[in-house]
Order: sequence, then structure tokens, then C-alpha cells
Amino acid sequence: MTAVAASFPHAPRPAGPTPALPCRALFLDFDGVILQSAALKTRAFADVYAGADPALLARIVDYVDEHGGVTRTDKFAHIERAFFGRPGDAAAVGRLAQQFRRRVLDAVLACDFVPGARRLLDLAHGRVDLHVVSGTPHDELVEIVAHRGLAPLLTSVHGAPPHKRVTFERLLREHGYAPGTVVAVGDAPTEFVAARALGIPFIAVVPEGAPRRFPDDVPVVANLGPLPRMLGLA
Repeated sequence: MTAVAASFPHAPRPAGPTPALPCRALFLDFDGVILQSAALKTRAFADVYAGADPALLARIVDYVDEHGGVTRTDKFAHIERAFFGRPGDAAAVGRLAQQFRRRVLDAVLACDFVPGARRLLDLAHGRVDLHVVSGTPHDELVEIVAHRGLAPLLTSVHGAPPHKRVTFERLLREHGYAPGTVVAVGDAPTEFVAARALGIPFIAVVPEGAPRRFPDDVPVVANLGPLPRMLGLA
């Protein structure tokens, strides 16, 4: 069986054996991993704040890109407080989140799969547990998964809240997975940090031309095409 090593800088290696693949489960982000929806969601944040000074808007976009996987309500609360000096209260954040949903939902329902994503799900179904863990609000995520015909392929679907580390911990506990028998796949530091903290091997998705926001020794793919081979599924 092929062994895939995942090392995390400035943190001890997880206890136990190097993960042997095929693994027991995949923890998959959604936007930018299964669907090509990450960029359109970033644009939606820019559209919500379209009247802002261009330099400030560029900082907001950079913050959003850096914090993929963080819930939109947490992002809006931070943006309101850190970039505009406003309270970022629940009512204001709720209004912003509704504007955001109206801008993105139809586009997400229609957007393309990340190359290789559907093939990975088809190959892994029935062989590896498939858990989607996303920062998208849970009810909205369930709607999108059902609309795209993915529900029968997935073991479970988890949107926000809670935060990703909490969901990762719960999945490990409830399914009896040892951390080294799971692989997390994501496109943002948020899920990398959650996986590292729990000793879960991580594979980063970084599209061609996108900035790499991960340490040099994290395995990186431009899309999901290579994953079946990497995971021993093809």
C-alpha cells in the first residue's frame, strides 16, 4: 500500500503511523475544491463593497482570499470592524450576508466542477467516506449539493456554523477515524490549519497562476485530476 507523508512545518508530526492509502475518509472543502465557485464568491464580496476606495477594496479582497473557509458572517463582521471601523453588529452583518447570498447562489448552482472533482467523487464513492466540510451556511450548502446531484455520493455534508476544526474533530470522534487515516483537501489556509492542529494529512488545491498560501512541503495540486492516483483510487 502506498504511503503518503504529510509534514507540517513548525509543528510536531502526528503520533502514530504514516497514513497508508487508500485512506478511510476524505474531508473535502467545497468552493474551489468541488465547484469552481471560490473566485465568484470573492467577486461577490467586492461587489457588496463596490463603492469603497479601490485601495481599501483590494485589501478586502486579499483578506477574503486569505480566509477562504471562514464563514461569510465572520468575514463581514471582521471587514466592517477592521476596514470600516463600524460595529459589525448582527443586524448589519445579516443584511450584508443576504446581499451576498442573492449575488452568488444562482451562479454557484450553475458553475463548473473543478477539473477532476466529479471523477474523484465517482471513484471514491463506496470505497472511501466522503465528507464535505465548508464555510458556506449549512442549509444553503445542502441545497447546492442536492441541486448538483452530489448527495448520493457523499457520506455527510457540513456547512457553517461551526468552524472547520470543530467539524473535523466531531467527524474523527463520531466515525472512529484515526487522524492518519483521513486526508483533508482544501484551497485555503483555514482548513490547512485545522487539519494540522489535529494531525490530519492535507492536500492543497492551488489553481494555475494563483498565489500559494501554504508551506513549501504541503502537497499541492492545480485541480483534482491527480488525486485518484495520489490516493490509490486509480
